[in-house]
Amino acid sequence: MARILIIDDDETIRSVFKRFLCGKGYDVIVAADGRQGLRLVEESPVDLVITDIMMPETDGLEVVMAIRGKEADIPVIAISGGMHAMPMDFLPMAKKFGACDVLYKPVELDDLLGAVEKALGNG
Repeated sequence: MARILIIDDDETIRSVFKRFLCGKGYDVIVAADGRQGLRLVEESPVDLVITDIMMPETDGLEVVMAIRGKEADIPVIAISGGMHAMPMDFLPMAKKFGACDVLYKPVELDDLLGAVEKALGNG
């Protein structure tokens, strides 16, 4: 069973994604910000990281770059929904920095599952 880390400052997103992915047979752990997420990656092995981009503390781009620098074999899916208020869309930048896939919020759960299966080589 693959272990997935979800990093998002939105408690509802963490809860919905965790419940959905656990229901599909995945082992899921969560973090409320990038700093906590990176600590979890160092403390316990994960097979996939799903991270929001726009977060307080350590943002998702920093998470993508840190994982690519230390744990290059862990795939990362970047998600974000605040792009309409920003002068720049950071999801393509996340892909450039090494995210294997990007999803725009609101994320359809079927799209999430497809991205997870693809990232883990099951899709």
